[in-house]
Amino acid sequence: MQQPVNSCEFTAPSKVLSAAANGAKQLFRACGGDIDRILGQTGIRHEDFENPVSEVNLSQYCHMFEVAAQQTGNHNIGLHFGKNFQPKQLGMLGYAAISSPTLAAGLRHMETYFPAHQGQTTFGLLPDDGVLWLSYQIVDPRVVNRRQDAELSLGMFCNVFRAALGEDWAPLEVRFEHAAPDDGREHERLFNAPVRFGRRTNAIAFRRKDLDAKMPDQDPYLFSVVKAFLESRNASVEDPTDFATLVRNQVKLNLGSRLPTLPEIASVLGLSCSSFQKQLRRHGLAFPDILKAARHELALHYMDDPDMSLTEIAYNLGYSEQSAFTRAFRNWTGMSPQRYRRL
Repeated sequence: MQQPVNSCEFTAPSKVLSAAANGAKQLFRACGGDIDRILGQTGIRHEDFENPVSEVNLSQYCHMFEVAAQQTGNHNIGLHFGKNFQPKQLGMLGYAAISSPTLAAGLRHMETYFPAHQGQTTFGLLPDDGVLWLSYQIVDPRVVNRRQDAELSLGMFCNVFRAALGEDWAPLEVRFEHAAPDDGREHERLFNAPVRFGRRTNAIAFRRKDLDAKMPDQDPYLFSVVKAFLESRNASVEDPTDFATLVRNQVKLNLGSRLPTLPEIASVLGLSCSSFQKQLRRHGLAFPDILKAARHELALHYMDDPDMSLTEIAYNLGYSEQSAFTRAFRNWTGMSPQRYRRL
């Protein structure tokens, strides 16, 4: 019998810039790990750590932290790594964030240029009942064991917030897609926030007003240098799904009582309407289709919250009437919102 074809077999492995491992060897040693054995088991070379803009296989990078956790007996090693990982250590992406004028601009730049830092990964902001969520998830199905990566990544992102808001800043809530460890109390202690496991994605919740905070190290000249590098990287690794995700995330962030317009999203992305439309055409995308996809994703997200009424969900998705939302939801899922919730 012929075996089904896995499309991943014909896709280049996802990469991450080695800056993401800055300081990992020192932590592994401090926890009693044997660096040569850890790297030998994961296929990563010592020289891969020497240049912060060299590429490392993303699956091997994630596996390295899983192996280190097993070998050292420190099953929260990713959590500890992320807690102390400062934005500057992240290399170009970190500098893009902290050299921006505000936290809002910094996060927007991280979202725009995240594909230049790490492949086949979603990173973006999601509005939810008065708060915002910074969501992060590796979507490459070949990267299976990624608990340590999720915990270190959210720790890193929290430090971007602290660069603007001070060391005492803490998220409102933290969520992870992996199952709860035997003891999650250390997670709540280090994040200083409630931590939930087994959720749809990895995310941190924060107040919308946090976005207004100024970045104390803003530097327009440094940002222009970093931007040139990241744009060249984005161009070399460009993937239509990355651009679609970027636009869809901005649509979700600006959805409310009405739908955001094409000129509004172009302005958020720093593009003229004509440039934005050219980009959409070049990637084979249509703005109305992105609007539909954004509404669909947000609808499923909101439906997970039993405290949100269907009327509220319809309003937050830009529908003037609940009946219009019900028709759209039925088209997406084949069932009514009421039945979806019962199931």
